Amino acid sequence: MFIIDDIWNWLASKILDRYFGKYFGEKNQEIIDIYEKRLVELKGKITELEGEHITFSKEKSRIIDSIKRRGISTRRLIEKYDKPLNAILISYASQVVKNNKNYYKPCKFIRDELMKFNCKGLGATDFIIPPTNVPKWINNQNDLKKWFEDEILKGRFCKIKFLVLFDIRTKAYWGNYVPYKQINSYHFTIGEVLNIEDVFSDSQLQRIALENLIRDGDISWLSSTVLTEKELDIINQNQKVIEKNMGNLNLREIAKETNVPKIEQALSAFITNPKDVSIKIHAEAKFWEDKLT
Repeated sequence: MFIIDDIWNWLASKILDRYFGKYFGEKNQEIIDIYEKRLVELKGKITELEGEHITFSKEKSRIIDSIKRRGISTRRLIEKYDKPLNAILISYASQVVKNNKNYYKPCKFIRDELMKFNCKGLGATDFIIPPTNVPKWINNQNDLKKWFEDEILKGRFCKIKFLVLFDIRTKAYWGNYVPYKQINSYHFTIGEVLNIEDVFSDSQLQRIALENLIRDGDISWLSSTVLTEKELDIINQNQKVIEKNMGNLNLREIAKETNVPKIEQALSAFITNPKDVSIKIHAEAKFWEDKLT
C-alpha cells in the first residue's frame, strides 16, 4: 500500500509540474495546489492505483481533468493577457483547378489545407485558425498573402470573401444575443470554438496572473467545485452577463453573506438551484479570501 501511495504522489507531482508548473509560476502553482486539495476535500480521494484495473494514462487523465475544472473561461484569460494574440479569419467561395487543356474545374481543397493549421469552423465557409497555430512569421498583410498563396493555394484558384490577420484580444468581439440555447446549431461564435489550448502556448499562460483573476471575483472559478460540467459550461458562456447582474462584485464582496441574495438573483436565469449554489459560492469565496490574504 505504501508503494502505491508513493507512486500516486510521484505521478501527481509530475503531472502537476508538467501541465501547470511552467504555466503560472510559483504563486500560480501554489493556487493550483490549493485548488487540487480543495477538490479532494469536497469530493473525496479521486482514486487509488490498485491492481491492473487502472492504468497510468487513465489516472493522468483524471488528475488533469479535475484541475481543468478550475473554471476560468477562455474569454476571461484573453482579457487578462497583455500581448497580441493573432488569429486568421477566412471566408471563401469558388475553388477551381486548371487542367492540362486550360480548363478550370471545381475542386474543393481549401478546407483540407486549412485543417493542417487546426482551423475551427464557424459555419458554412467561415473558418478561424487559432493563435497557437498561426505561423509566427506572419506579422502583416504581405506575410498573410504569401502564406495563403504558398501554403493554401499552391497554384490553384479561388475566390476569397475575406482573409484577415487580427488580434482576438483587442480587435475582436463575439457575443450571443439569442435568449435560448441553440440545438444543432450550424453557426458558432469564436468563443464557442476556441479553447484555452487553441489560444495560449505554455509560455503565454505563464504571463497571466491567476491570483488577480480570483481576486476579481471570477464566478466560473468560484463555482467550478460546485456545478456539474454542463452547468459550468452555461456559466462560462454567460459569465459577463452574470457578473454584471451581480454588480461586478470582487472576491471580498462575494465573501460577504449580505451579497448572497444578489448572487442568487444573477444565477437564477441560468441554473435550476441558484439559492444553494449562491450559498456555496459565498463559502468558496471566503475560502479563497482566507488563502490569498
